[in-house]
Amino acid sequence: MIEIYRELDAVDILAIGVHPDDIELSACGTVLSHLEKGYRIGICDLTRGELGSRGDPNTRRQEARDASEILGVDWRINLEMADGFSSIDKRHILQIVDIIRKVRPKIILANALDDRHPDHPRGAKLVREAFFFSGLSKISSNDSQMHRADALYHYIQDWQLTPDFCVDISPFIDKKMEAIAAFKTQFYQGSEDDMQQTPISSKDFLDFLKAKMQVFGRTIGVKYAEGFNAHRPVGVDDLMGLI
Repeated sequence: MIEIYRELDAVDILAIGVHPDDIELSACGTVLSHLEKGYRIGICDLTRGELGSRGDPNTRRQEARDASEILGVDWRINLEMADGFSSIDKRHILQIVDIIRKVRPKIILANALDDRHPDHPRGAKLVREAFFFSGLSKISSNDSQMHRADALYHYIQDWQLTPDFCVDISPFIDKKMEAIAAFKTQFYQGSEDDMQQTPISSKDFLDFLKAKMQVFGRTIGVKYAEGFNAHRPVGVDDLMGLI
């Protein structure tokens, strides 16, 4: 486990992504909106994204650090699981359990339940199991006491899943796109480059991404939003808080 940005500490929200740019692409508007409200947020990347067609683990590590600076999250770590080949097994589950118990989040954000990239739903299942097992007293995990977060939500990624709820990110769209642009090897930077082109490296992809956020936004009457899925009904204590 490598800490790449500040020291681990307790957070309100733990945002987990299989690859170093997953949070930026699909949930960092929500991260930004909650940071502004005063919540503490940490990011946990499960892999270095070493199987990606563009860039390498070193460039992606620096890009993740740069994006973290833009977002202003409390910390960011990388568990260095094998990109593409991490299994849903005891060793990998306990790695995430260790983090959950150490930082004791109220809410966990995780990868999409289903998606084009097979790592994403696999990561979602891995985090879901860690979310449950972190609350079992008979599972030992370093020196941290058991802890189960109040909720686990899955951000929607490439495939257009139907969201259970959407978060208004309209005031943060420019900062979100700035954080995405920090991943210089992965995304369009104003002109085509000499690296291998991928479905997410074209200018059209960033246009698609903004259009998708506009679609989510339109469903709740705002300009831009991010969509999430939940495994259980979402409870509220004030109807006026719903859009």
